[in-house]
Amino acid sequence: MRHLPSTLVRFYLQKAIEWLQQYLSAGDMPLHLFLKNKFRWCSSSGEHAPQLGSRDRRYISALLYDYFRLGKSFSGRSVEDRMMIGFLICEQDPTPIIRELRPEWLQATAFANPLERAGWFADFQPEDIFPWASELSPGVDARAYAVSYLQQPNVFIRIRPGHEGGFAVLPDPIVRVSRHTLAVPAATNLHRLLRAREGVDYVVQDWASQQVMEWLIEELPAGKADPSHVWTVWDCCAGSGGKSLFLADHLPMQQLVVTDIRASILTNLRQRFRLAGIRKYKSAVLDVTQAEASDNILGSKRFDLIIADVACSGSGTWARTPEQLHFFIPEQLKDFHNRQISIVKQACRHLQPGGYLAYITCSVFRRENEDVADEIRQMGLTYVNSTLITGYSAGGDSMFVALFRAS
Repeated sequence: MRHLPSTLVRFYLQKAIEWLQQYLSAGDMPLHLFLKNKFRWCSSSGEHAPQLGSRDRRYISALLYDYFRLGKSFSGRSVEDRMMIGFLICEQDPTPIIRELRPEWLQATAFANPLERAGWFADFQPEDIFPWASELSPGVDARAYAVSYLQQPNVFIRIRPGHEGGFAVLPDPIVRVSRHTLAVPAATNLHRLLRAREGVDYVVQDWASQQVMEWLIEELPAGKADPSHVWTVWDCCAGSGGKSLFLADHLPMQQLVVTDIRASILTNLRQRFRLAGIRKYKSAVLDVTQAEASDNILGSKRFDLIIADVACSGSGTWARTPEQLHFFIPEQLKDFHNRQISIVKQACRHLQPGGYLAYITCSVFRRENEDVADEIRQMGLTYVNSTLITGYSAGGDSMFVALFRAS
């Protein structure tokens, strides 16, 4: 059990509260980017404070993240109290901070489970963390989902086909989830633990994303009746390419087109494709909702399979970005829903007769999942199947996927 000087502990708390106020005034930006900028600025300017080493950054970051992990719970408490409660509940060893600032809470550290620690406080109600249970998709356990915010999710990696031999023996703390899926605690340095090559032997891909793609492969004719079919695929909101990488490893393709509205993330995609040995593809910056832009890039092309992993609230991933619990308002779901419908409508213009559309979100909200799927049925597509991946039960993200077939 490490000991921290009282002055240093109080400095951490003071700095975390100060930065929290600045962050909330700055607007809805990713907390990790805000902290990255603050730490860089401190290092370059001195900020009338001791230089912040790696330990200092860890504690200040934890205080801020744990504050947001509480969601809307403990709303009657002061900012300092909520920050301390969050740290006590969410950190594996909160003793160095709690001993100095809230010694009367030390007995709660006897509980190893975050939920048990939270229950030590009389004013804790799990449902207060996420108070929008009525908006959830059927199949989401509102209580389990809310409680999942109290722990940082794992990082998952997918072993690429043909590279399994390099993962026969796994060092701690890597855990085998399945033959091709491994889990590690967040912030684990994989490159120090594994001799395998990222991008070549394995890729980082969340458990839920892997589950979605495995489900999709099984639902497509390639996974059942017609393994010889060679597919033409458009990944229209490709991001950094994780789903296309999965398809390249498991689905015979004669053509792959990847597009995204963000040029920077396509740069990352191209680097990942290069490492994975994927050469035969076309990439382009594209806002799928713009019909003219789509036609300029795609022309008259039609695809057997369109992957539409659409822009969404990202609520299935909020345990990684718990600050979203603070900024979210339910009225935002209408805008997401409308944009999702617009993306699908435009994408479907390039769907081959008899082709398949996979509608995917990393959301737990019914308005973005089942409600959109219901509207897609009205576009003349035949509903095939759908599933909800509740990744909070596995320490990962949650996702929704629905598969449709064109007439």
